[in-house]
Amino acid sequence: MDTEAKVKDALRTYDRNLVEYRALRDELEREIPLHLRQWGVSYFRVEARVKKRGSFETKARRDPSKPVLDTVGVRIMAFFRSDLAQVERMTRRLFDVVEESYIDKGDLLGHESFGYRSVQFVGLTRGQGAFSAFPAGIAVEVQIRTMLEHVWAEVEHDFRYKPQSDPPVPEINRRFALTAALLEQADRNLDDIRRELEGS
Repeated sequence: MDTEAKVKDALRTYDRNLVEYRALRDELEREIPLHLRQWGVSYFRVEARVKKRGSFETKARRDPSKPVLDTVGVRIMAFFRSDLAQVERMTRRLFDVVEESYIDKGDLLGHESFGYRSVQFVGLTRGQGAFSAFPAGIAVEVQIRTMLEHVWAEVEHDFRYKPQSDPPVPEINRRFALTAALLEQADRNLDDIRRELEGS
């Protein structure tokens, strides 16, 4: 099968399953908050999405031999960094995790570097449990980060990487790194404040 045929086949699969993808998106936004609260996580935001057809086609054309594994995605944003490990443990109970897809963006930064932090992996529906209404094997891209990490990532993506004739000057890069450092410290401060309040 040539490249164009593979892309068209992927698009037909997308179109055929779009209603199911949207239903799974809605179920992710309903079920995950329920499970987070059961696991003792109280402060968070959950956003799920289905990749738009144009974005799906663009990704499919990059490498037609590979399936697009982020057609459905969910982002879980905790208000406190200390909740992230619990969020990840809970999420792993809901999906079969494709371990080779696991990335901790923070590990890619040097000890003296500041920047984008997020845990990302692909989970597959199991056909039972929380998402039993859906067949096993539907891929869901999971992103786990703090709310402040999310704010930084969104701003950096929109401003730093938007199409432009010239790359960002070093001063802009330095300010982005400084902002990332300040937000990382703010995350730590919020954890410290919560611990002190809960311990009093």
